Amino acid sequence: MKNIYINIGFFIGIIVLLGTNACKDNINPPLEELDFVRVFTPLELTAKISNQTTLELNWGFNKGISSYVVEISQDSLDFSDIIYTATVALNELPFVYALPSGDTQYSARVKGVSSTAGVEDSKWSAIAFKSLPENLFEGYQIKMTAIGAITVSWLPGKAVTALTFVTQSGETSFDISAEEATAGSKSVTGVANAVYEIRLMNNAAVRGTQNYVLEGDVLVASGTDLAAAIAAASAGDVIVLEENGMYPFVGDLTIDKSLKIKGINGMGLPVLYLTSGDRMFYIGSSLTPADSLVFENLYISGFINHNAGDGQHRGVFDMESEACNLGALKFIGCKLYDLGRQLLRLRGGSDQTIGLFLIDDCIIHNLGNSSASYGVLSADQTNTNIKIIKVMNSTIDSLKSHFLRYDDATDCESITLQNCTFNRTPYSSGRYFSDTRNAVITDGFYVTNCIFGSTSYGDTPSIYGIRVADGVALTIKNSYSTSDFVLTDYSVMNDQLTPLEITSDALWSDPTGMDFTFKGAGIDAGDPRWK
Repeated sequence: MKNIYINIGFFIGIIVLLGTNACKDNINPPLEELDFVRVFTPLELTAKISNQTTLELNWGFNKGISSYVVEISQDSLDFSDIIYTATVALNELPFVYALPSGDTQYSARVKGVSSTAGVEDSKWSAIAFKSLPENLFEGYQIKMTAIGAITVSWLPGKAVTALTFVTQSGETSFDISAEEATAGSKSVTGVANAVYEIRLMNNAAVRGTQNYVLEGDVLVASGTDLAAAIAAASAGDVIVLEENGMYPFVGDLTIDKSLKIKGINGMGLPVLYLTSGDRMFYIGSSLTPADSLVFENLYISGFINHNAGDGQHRGVFDMESEACNLGALKFIGCKLYDLGRQLLRLRGGSDQTIGLFLIDDCIIHNLGNSSASYGVLSADQTNTNIKIIKVMNSTIDSLKSHFLRYDDATDCESITLQNCTFNRTPYSSGRYFSDTRNAVITDGFYVTNCIFGSTSYGDTPSIYGIRVADGVALTIKNSYSTSDFVLTDYSVMNDQLTPLEITSDALWSDPTGMDFTFKGAGIDAGDPRWK
């Protein structure tokens, strides 16, 4: 048995020895270097968008690559519309490129290239992305320079090729030169009055849009008698006044046609002032509910000769016993300073009716010094009716009179105060913020997103709040009052105002100097110009 075990072990040893020798014979010598026919594909490709259209591409580094090829296509990984190709050195990463338009689908692909002979380029690495929405008009203005002429401005140095003016009836394009694209500005003439969407184009891509109303039938030079310009205008005309122009005229002038009088742009407001007269205008009895009178982008002065030493006139409109039935009276983007009694007064006698009285984007300052018995609006008879009253996006400061005096109207639908800043409105004893004691207001009185500041100049006047007739709803929402907004009576509005528990001087930067920007974090209410 022992011999059997010995023989078996002998034979196993022989087999192991032979197997070992066979393995050693099949081992190849170690590789000193690997040779490849293609470089590796760039990995970790990323795309980052900043400033709406600035593309930043980055990817990982591979050995054996001497440079990269980048292609950008205006599609999603099809690469059928390649708009840019570049060779990128190793030290030029990340790769940055200004895309030609915002809110557009793009793709990019990258391949590695070797300088070694016989080594092929890598396969492509690709990524899809979209530029962010952009508007190159943002922060820039469109300015009317003459009748039918405007200058359009945008962010300089961008790839743009044309301006397209779009209306409901069609579109007209104006090419942009390389110099104009660099400057970010183009002047255009021969443009018809219309409501436009102006598009800034880069070939077929839209790089900005801006709505613009071009209007104007006559441009009146500074120093011209405004009364003569009004007399010469046709019904429905838009009279345009020069930037920073001065426009004197004799008051007590009747406007008997539908008109708009406006500053040529929203900057450098032209000044309207009287050389003599009790009020600026009467509303003509021939006007109808289809007509309107609009004052836009103007500085309207209450001082005779625009000089405090020469006294004040009563206001812009002061109707005595004359009948009127006007569709709309609007003040938009105006500064209304130093009016002696009121902006608008309807006295009655004959029926006096206005469909809409609108104040929007205005500043009213220092009203009522010659008589505090009236207000921005004063209409205190049963036959003095304004159907809709709206005061929006405006600042009203330093009223010795009431803000609204609308005592006995019988045909009013609503009064709306929205997004307004009020300070020292009023500041004189015995005055109401709003007195609508007997007025029939069918849809109610609404105050929304407003701020109410001080009611004094350091004294303790008796100031009254909002007085409405029985059955008239007073609704106040998201509106605030400073601690120096003090009401002696009719203080029911306080129940719906949110108290800020700080003074107006603590809330605003310089309310005495007409700076109502917030000192702190601010409030989502008040005139938007101060936010």
